[in-house]
Amino acid sequence: MYLAQSLTRPPDISDWSLFLTYSALVTSFKRFGPEPDLDQDTYRLLCLYRPEARPLLPNLRELIWEESDADVFEYAYQFLGPKLTTLHVGQPPSDSILLPILRSLHERCPLLSHLSVQCRSSIGPVDPLVSRAISRLPRLESVDLALPLFSDSILALSTLPDLAVVKVFLPRITSVHQALQAIDYPIFSTISVLQISAVELERSLRHLIRQTSSSQLTEVHLCTAHDPSASELREFLNILSSPPRKDTLTAVSISSPLPSSIPLMISMSALPPMDLPGCSLDFSVFCPLTACAELAELEVTSFFIKLDDELISLLANAFPMLQSLRLMLPYNAGKVSEVTLEGLLPLFRQCPHLIHLAVPIDATRPPRTLDDTMCPSELLSIDVADSPILFPDEVAAFLSAYCTQPSFTILAAQAHEGDRDPEHMRSRELHSALWDQVARMVRLFIRVRILERRTSQHATLRN
Repeated sequence: MYLAQSLTRPPDISDWSLFLTYSALVTSFKRFGPEPDLDQDTYRLLCLYRPEARPLLPNLRELIWEESDADVFEYAYQFLGPKLTTLHVGQPPSDSILLPILRSLHERCPLLSHLSVQCRSSIGPVDPLVSRAISRLPRLESVDLALPLFSDSILALSTLPDLAVVKVFLPRITSVHQALQAIDYPIFSTISVLQISAVELERSLRHLIRQTSSSQLTEVHLCTAHDPSASELREFLNILSSPPRKDTLTAVSISSPLPSSIPLMISMSALPPMDLPGCSLDFSVFCPLTACAELAELEVTSFFIKLDDELISLLANAFPMLQSLRLMLPYNAGKVSEVTLEGLLPLFRQCPHLIHLAVPIDATRPPRTLDDTMCPSELLSIDVADSPILFPDEVAAFLSAYCTQPSFTILAAQAHEGDRDPEHMRSRELHSALWDQVARMVRLFIRVRILERRTSQHATLRN
């Protein structure tokens, strides 16, 4: 059993001399997980009795700090120093406890290059002083913030010469969106990854994408609290697929609502009105992405995605280079997909590089189509969520004709993964067991076929 290091008395002068000698050698400090390195009293004694006001580890360059205890979490401030270049702070007991640490970053860590801050909720508190501190970090190369930023920091980030990864949240503040809408010059000229979270898909956000001039942009992730209309999302993707972005873009992710709202929706059994025609996401919404010849990953999470065989077929035709396709509802609520097993055939036939597939399937009817002329597949996993299934033997035989990797797996939602409707939970439990059975049979069929091929090859060589 691992025991945390502890001090039983205040350090004396000789103790401090030894501590200062060795502390100067430490360049990386990580505190996370269930086993602490130092107990709370030790942190308190070190901070209370240290002989001079300076960082505990003066040459620290990397600090990873995740701590659920409020009293211990605050000690992260004592590790901030002038040589720190990488900082990750996460899992605070409350989001407000982050603010004193973040407000001082520009003064205590002027060389900071990589900053990651994860709040307890998906959206942290809005704080102009934190935003101002972020705007005064000129050496940032990657920033991942769950806290909303004001226009000063967003505009400052957009002009940094070495910034490669940007993950930010845009608050619903009029002045912020007015400032973004007023941008009339190229921004984010060096980024490769852009992730934006927002309350809505505002016009200013689409303008921000239009002004992004990076010729190295490969990944774009958009997450909104409210589902955008089909026309708004189509316009966003049309802008995203314009030069110079269309030649480098390899991954696009669209999701609504924000992850933090899903537990509340589940507890209230809340679903948005599904009869809003303006929000229905069919292939026409994603058609602009066909301009992106290198697109390999597409992820869409929404209650309004139109899951049927036609959508799967059109996506397979449009994006033959896909390696990962994920079309999912935000959470499992017993909604039956219109995608059938036969509807997956275009993906199997026209996307030879597909490795990961996530899409709900209606497997309540036995599949009818088998194609023994298929080439070996690279598909490693299928996530079927809470898909219903009635004929596991037939489904296994069907999939084994197209899924040929020995490590092939099927992921199915467990009873607790979704809404709390008792009938839906029983259904998920039953169907999860059946999908596990299918996965085992598919792997068995694959092994048998591999042995048959080896036997046939050996026989051919002997002859």
